[in-house]
Amino acid sequence: MPFFAPLNPPVAAWPGQRVWIVGASSGIGAETARLLARRGARLALSGRRAETLDALASELATATGSEVRSLPCDITDAQAVAAGARTLCEAWGDIDLVLVAAGIYDALRPQEFHEGDLPAVRHTLDTNLLGAYHVLAAVLPGFRHRGRGHLAFVSSVAGYNGLPQALAYAPSKAALNNLCEGLYLELQPLGIAVTRICPGFVDTPLIAGGHFPTPALQTPQAAARAIVLGLERGDFEIHFPRYFTSLLKVLQWLPRRLYFFLLRQVTRP
Repeated sequence: MPFFAPLNPPVAAWPGQRVWIVGASSGIGAETARLLARRGARLALSGRRAETLDALASELATATGSEVRSLPCDITDAQAVAAGARTLCEAWGDIDLVLVAAGIYDALRPQEFHEGDLPAVRHTLDTNLLGAYHVLAAVLPGFRHRGRGHLAFVSSVAGYNGLPQALAYAPSKAALNNLCEGLYLELQPLGIAVTRICPGFVDTPLIAGGHFPTPALQTPQAAARAIVLGLERGDFEIHFPRYFTSLLKVLQWLPRRLYFFLLRQVTRP
């Protein structure tokens, strides 16, 4: 493969593509579903809120004429995720792309952390990190057998560096970022694509009520457009808005003394 070729096969056309969105109830997952339905993809929408998924599936099928099915399941339940994958393979014969958009955020303050916060930590890791492994266990054997498939994970720029008030969220996303790189190295030679999606701040329920700055805040619709465009380009990492996320990438290379100083200036009450 030429050095500057796309790291993944670009998605040249969406009509007929069988896409499973895990975490489609709201936010980035729901808006990406809306955009892909308009482009003709066949969709399965998963999440914990069955009524919300049913309403969204009905809305999109009516508005676009695309096939959109509701497939409720909790990403923290490995058996439910595996059952969902089996249901789709029986109905579709195959899955072309899985977009894992499920995620939660708990604002855990370092100076107030205590034993009572551990359940929130476990729930965050179960959803943001172990949930990704549940999806892998459900779909990867089939992808390997067929020698094709696409795994896309919505992570976060919060995984680039340590952050205050994100003692569970940021480490979960840092681990997910690392997982995506390892998966790419292992799976790309087998014909399986892996995409890591690292948004900046997006105006979703995930950050509602958070007591922290939200520079370069994006709409979920803008996030969905960036994700679909990145998949169409064949990117390994999709990060946006670029003027903000590129700065955060630079911060990864700073000496920690300088990084801590700069971050305290930004986050100081």
